[in-house]
Amino acid sequence: MRRGFKAQAERTAAAARNALGLRPNAPIDPWSYAAHLNVRVLDFSQLGLPTRAVSQLTVVDGDSWSAMTLQIDSTFAIVLNPAHAITRQRNDLMHELAHIELSHTPARVEVSETGLLLLSDYSDEQEQEADWLAASLLLPRDVLVQLRSAGRSAADIASCYGVSEALCAWRLRMTGVDVQIRRAYR
Repeated sequence: MRRGFKAQAERTAAAARNALGLRPNAPIDPWSYAAHLNVRVLDFSQLGLPTRAVSQLTVVDGDSWSAMTLQIDSTFAIVLNPAHAITRQRNDLMHELAHIELSHTPARVEVSETGLLLLSDYSDEQEQEADWLAASLLLPRDVLVQLRSAGRSAADIASCYGVSEALCAWRLRMTGVDVQIRRAYR
């Protein structure tokens, strides 16, 4: 990641909460954030796909995709895989919003027969930035420090913020929060 990006992500997370009228330590709703960014989240069940396609996308190949961003002119829309747990959908939505917020340019772009622009295959650096910003939006570092200092478990934090325990554990590890807390109590 580029120098200073992690600090920028934390500032973006704080600004997002402020823009949505939330307390700095409040959980953020990815769908509300999407609306704030004027990004439509399309309901998969309302796409009118044939039954066979729905089965292919949610059962047969359900693990092959998480979310898809569509762009028509300057308007963005996101489709989430409904077969995934809501905690994963929340992270997937934030990840896609992070790409949009950061004005990432995909390495590969596909255009459907109807002219829809399908964005895919971002660079490794852009994927890492989107992962980091999404996680910062869902679990800001200051919140993690506050809650871990109060003795809250990763499972409890994950539950309160609507994310998976795995995402919370990753964020605690990658931000160094647990190391910081251990050092503070020596």
